[in-house]
Amino acid sequence: MTLNIPCRYYRVYTDLDVPCREENFHFVQQVLPIPTEQAALVVVDVWSTHYIDSVIERARRVTEEKIVPIIAAARAAGVAVIHAPSPFIIEKQFPDYDLPVTEEQPASGGAAWPPKDFRGIYRSGEYAAFGRPWEPILDVTYRRYETELRVAPPVLPAEGDYLIATGAQLHALLAEKGILHLFYVGFNTNWCVLGRDYGVIAMDGRGYNVILIRDATTGIECHDTVDTLAATNMAIREVETKHGWTTDTAAFLASLVASGE
Repeated sequence: MTLNIPCRYYRVYTDLDVPCREENFHFVQQVLPIPTEQAALVVVDVWSTHYIDSVIERARRVTEEKIVPIIAAARAAGVAVIHAPSPFIIEKQFPDYDLPVTEEQPASGGAAWPPKDFRGIYRSGEYAAFGRPWEPILDVTYRRYETELRVAPPVLPAEGDYLIATGAQLHALLAEKGILHLFYVGFNTNWCVLGRDYGVIAMDGRGYNVILIRDATTGIECHDTVDTLAATNMAIREVETKHGWTTDTAAFLASLVASGE
């Protein structure tokens, strides 16, 4: 079966006879004929809790209204469903799951340079002047995550789904299954969906065709963007500009229905 799915990208170019100015940029719509056996739905960091209350409130709505029906439809159509909930959750919640075999990865922090105290944004020792002050809420957050953080119950992996903890494991699974096209849903758009080693940027870099379902995600907003979701929308635009395509839930579901007729 083939998913004839309308997708879009953002064209930061113009025709030769049109001035190459930002006001002349625009969306381009295109129908992608994607074989179902070469497609996968990647479910990123759909968690049961989050330290930012307003974020988890939005995420729960998106999960119930968009991600749950998307997963159900993908399973019914034979599209591979791959859960990528973070290495921490894999270790804690699914310790006996048979993960894809990959080459041994170097231990975190094993590199000799930069110096250990210099790494990250909370620098210490002789490099403390270049770091941000430690946030006390982080201690509370990490203790809470130890006991509460899990895959959100509505999207728990089902029989036939796959689990991965790293980008290397995702790549190994996709190579084994012959999958080329990755539909992304999950959280948070401008953090993990883009930035994880199994996220949009990394998998685009590995050569896959990435398609973000733009209403099945939400990002971390700022005090001056939360009313308009501008941070989320700019992350979506980054995908559309540099890394792949986007579509929406209605188009994805309709393409699955049409592929089975």
